[in-house]
Parts: sequence; C-alpha cells; structure tokens
Amino acid sequence: MIGIRRGYLDRFPRVNLGIWPTPLQELSRMGGRVSHHKLFIKRDDLTGLGQGGNKTRSLEFLLGDALRKGADVILTAGRSQSNLCSLTAAACCKAGIECVLVHNDDPPDSPEGNMILNRIFGAESVFVGKVDEEQRTGKMEAIARELETRGRKPYIIYNGTSTPLGALGYVSAAFELYGQIRSQSLDVRHVAIVGAMGGTASGFVLGTALLGHPFHVHVISVEYPKPVLHRLMAELISGAAEMIKEVEGLQPLAPPEEVMTVYDDHLGEGYAIPTPLSKRTWYELARTEGILSEHVYTSKCLGGFLDLIQKGIIPPDEGACYIHTGGLASVFTQGVVRLLQASGEVV
Repeated sequence: MIGIRRGYLDRFPRVNLGIWPTPLQELSRMGGRVSHHKLFIKRDDLTGLGQGGNKTRSLEFLLGDALRKGADVILTAGRSQSNLCSLTAAACCKAGIECVLVHNDDPPDSPEGNMILNRIFGAESVFVGKVDEEQRTGKMEAIARELETRGRKPYIIYNGTSTPLGALGYVSAAFELYGQIRSQSLDVRHVAIVGAMGGTASGFVLGTALLGHPFHVHVISVEYPKPVLHRLMAELISGAAEMIKEVEGLQPLAPPEEVMTVYDDHLGEGYAIPTPLSKRTWYELARTEGILSEHVYTSKCLGGFLDLIQKGIIPPDEGACYIHTGGLASVFTQGVVRLLQASGEVV
C-alpha cells in the first residue's frame, strides 16, 4: 500500500470548503439490530458547508479549477430539490463567486427544502420547465453564452459533479477513511457507498485501488441498472486515474474493478421512489442512532448495505462502514410529509 502523505492531491487547484476529516462513528444500536458489532458510519453529511453532503468534496476541486481559469460566475443544474445546487450555492458564497442554478422544474408556488437554502445563499435560480437532462444542459449552456456576451467568465459544473475532476473528491475521501481506520486501529474491511451518476462511487473505488485494496467497496445503485452504472464508473475511473497519474505520478496498486461490487437489487421502482426497505431504514437510523437520512440516496443505500449484512454477503465478524452522503434538506418538503402520512406517521 502507498503511504498517505500530508497534502495528497494538493497539486490540483483546490478551494478549502469543508471540515476534514468528517467523523467516523460506531453504529452500536443499529449494529445490534442486524447482529453486526463492527458497524460504522462516516459522516459526510457533516462536511461543514451548507447542510453538508458529499458534493462538498467534489466542489473543492471544481471550484479550484474554475478560479484558476478566472471564472467569475458558476453555473450548475438540477431539479428544484437538488443537493448539488444547494451546496454549489453555499460553496460560491465561501469562494466569493456568483452562482446561477438552472432547474428543470416549474417555479414553485412557495419555496421549501433546498429552494429556501438557495435563496439564503443568494443564488440566482432559473426555471426551464420539466425538460430532460439533455435539454436542461442545453439551456444552461445558452445562459453561459449569453453571460459571455456581457463580458462575464462563466464556468459550468456538468453532470452533477460526476466528471473525472469531480471524482477526485472521493479519491481523497478513501484516503481519509483509511487514515482514520489506521489511526484508530479499527477492523474495517467493507465500505458501502451510493451509486447514482457514478462520480462519488468512482472516486472512492479509485482511491481504494490506489491504496492497494484495504477494504472492499459495495456500490449500491439508486438510479441505474448495474450494467449502466458499471459503464459510467469505468469511464470516470479511467479519466480520473489518468489525471492523477499525470499530476501526482501515482497509479492503482490493484485493478479498480476488483475492489468493488455493484448492486442494483435495491432500486425498487426507480430513482427517487422509496422502497419498503428504504422507508423502514429511514426510521430505524433515526430511532436507533439519532441520525437523519433521506429517501433518494441515503436510506436506499443504507438499507441495501444492511441487507447485504443480513444475507451474509458482508460477514458479521468483518468491520463494515457506511458512507453517509447527506442531502438532508429534502426531508423538509411536502413530498416527504405526504410520504410520512401515507405510512401512518403523524407529522
């Protein structure tokens, strides 16, 4: 395994946005429920920027690149409750740069959840209607071209930060977790991380491969079937690995495809549609550990992780860690209230 040096990846332009390392905590009561007594959670919901979340790590590298290129306004896109949009707005405040958010939604009658945070952070929100992601990107690029005609220097954050440069955030996270495990003399041989558009999981898998496979990475898909997510991750891992080799001179000590297993068993009816397991896990995490999750990413991923433990795929005597990627503002929306009411909970 390679040694972890202070300042790893700092040869890349980077803006300091978070509080690192994020906490690594034992889930003793949750572990007791699934008869696994070496269960941990890494709290990337507590990154210290905005409402916290995984995008903080990627934004450090993307905003570093933007400022290096002289950008004076950042554009990114997502639905009205996008965690990326909210954290980008917060990051732009910290970096002292303007922010424009492009939403493929209609303007809400009243703001809720992340929309409230976007207003607090002073971002400009542009609503382009319920178009698909490709059309949304086209409209965002048109806004960037119009800004250029006014002498501005826009920088676009594409694809939910799922780019080779954005993936570096979770390369760094893998090294961070490995350092915590070593310093605390913990036995952690399995890590579960969400698989959505691939950027977060790809970075973590690459970081694990660079370390020489100290733990196995279980990628729980919440958006795409396994073959699609595999393809997306392969492209991102290859691109990020080339960047690291060129800038840092490092190469993986283990093949990335060997350090991970991708699962699509917990997708249910599709993206952002809760499953019975994810709804149950949402309550269990809150009521056993006092930790909040949400229904698009985190409760599905954690539910899948616990299912792997109960099925014996992750043995009970081998330490396991779940990466909590945040996104908690969506809890405070009418959609979640309706979900609670439908499940018989009083709100």
